[in-house]
Amino acid sequence: MTGLEIAVVIIASGYVAGGVWDRVKSTVHDRRSERLREINGPEPICGCRHHLAYHDPKEGRCYAEVKKPVEWDEDGDEIRFAHEQCPCRRYAGPEPLATLYAPEVTGGGRHGERLALESG
Repeated sequence: MTGLEIAVVIIASGYVAGGVWDRVKSTVHDRRSERLREINGPEPICGCRHHLAYHDPKEGRCYAEVKKPVEWDEDGDEIRFAHEQCPCRRYAGPEPLATLYAPEVTGGGRHGERLALESG
């Protein structure tokens, strides 16, 4: 083998290895994202297509801005928009689960010491 052939083989193997590495990284990322979606549950998206964070928890009103077309050209394409508040008046999406705090359960006494049961 000449030096040129060796260089071509090295470059080709690097190209193939890089492609394999990119595929492995994307597969790991996809699996991790899927696991996180399963753990966190469904996204709290309302029927107005806005996140729960845009809704007032007491009143339920949506404070997101929406673009509304107000002017069209001769082809029917929108050319000017007005920004208005979302007309949604109550959140209607999935309710997120409450996050609860529970202290760690240990064997008993101070610093994790076991409690001695008194007989008598």
